Amino acid sequence: MENPAKKNWIKILVIVVAVVLLAGCSAMAYLYSQIAPAFDEGEAGTLNQQTDPDIEAGGDRFYNLLMVGIDYDADDDGRDYAEGKGMTDVIMYVQIDRDSGKVSAFQIPRDTYAGEEVGEGIKTNTGKINEVYANGPDQKNKINNLANKIYELFKLPVDDYVVIDMQAFKTMLNNMGGIEMYVPWDIVTVDKETGHEDLVCPQGTHLISGDTAELILRNRNYSTADYKRLETQQYFYAALLKSFLNDYTLADYYSTCKVVAHYIDTSLDITEIWGLYATMLKVEPENIYIVRAPGGAANINGHSQVYYVDRESCAEILNEHFRSPDSPVEAEKLGLVTGQTYLYGMNIDEGRTMGDVMTNAEEGEAELAASSEAASAATSEG
Repeated sequence: MENPAKKNWIKILVIVVAVVLLAGCSAMAYLYSQIAPAFDEGEAGTLNQQTDPDIEAGGDRFYNLLMVGIDYDADDDGRDYAEGKGMTDVIMYVQIDRDSGKVSAFQIPRDTYAGEEVGEGIKTNTGKINEVYANGPDQKNKINNLANKIYELFKLPVDDYVVIDMQAFKTMLNNMGGIEMYVPWDIVTVDKETGHEDLVCPQGTHLISGDTAELILRNRNYSTADYKRLETQQYFYAALLKSFLNDYTLADYYSTCKVVAHYIDTSLDITEIWGLYATMLKVEPENIYIVRAPGGAANINGHSQVYYVDRESCAEILNEHFRSPDSPVEAEKLGLVTGQTYLYGMNIDEGRTMGDVMTNAEEGEAELAASSEAASAATSEG
């Protein structure tokens, strides 16, 4: 005969589990209802990139995401060519290779020379790609201005996009309580009027707040300006990835989404964003490759200190890491100018993985610790 007490205990357990599951599902449904409506295309609009039908796009093998950071402040000289509509301070093309499970990221300097037109006969103000988004011909769907220019220059197709107000980085990090980041060199800002230098953050590992992160991400006070800035940003991406991999839960993800959603325009909905996030969590840092567009500073057509991308080197990088081996695109088909003179020489980035960046950070921190110990020992002996 079955024990009545045991039977009642099983009923109670089933009821408790059901209640917990129902509460969890209700909570998730509530979170979804609060967050989902906040993600939309916004002023970026509907993506409709114009591509060349004669160039193979890679089919279903590749998923291509354009990530853009919008800065609404004036440029380094106090000018605002975007008239308050924001300029693209960060441009990164991210590709997921479904066959290999690897991810490749192509960093495009914001000062990249993009030609004398932002599109359809509209003249450029600066010659730089960072004004194309705001000043291009499609004012209802601004993302098309940039997506079409990127295709013109690099022949890179875009499947989806994420446009983030740079304020979102500050808000997100502050919501996370900051992230631990290895800063590879002293971050120093310079007052253009007085020449006074201010040490924002010294080399080493620090808990970085949103405000400090913005200064680190935007700082261009290097001899190679944009190029070095992109390398500094790689350490930030590595720190952010490490934090997501080691510290973040699903609840944290939804909490962060709720905070930053209003700063984001995207062609993805909340479930697609979650799917992309889940996919990225499965990719090891060693399988995430990041590379900067090769080139350097030049004066072109009256535009000073623009970033002149080397067409031949760029074609090699794109063919090796962002195209199918059987569908390369010749350098001549890229819309990049040639025949210009570099002011300080050309930079060619071989690229590295996020795993490499993390290793470099660990080695840099170890060297700093050893140097500090040696200095302390020398002081003691003296």
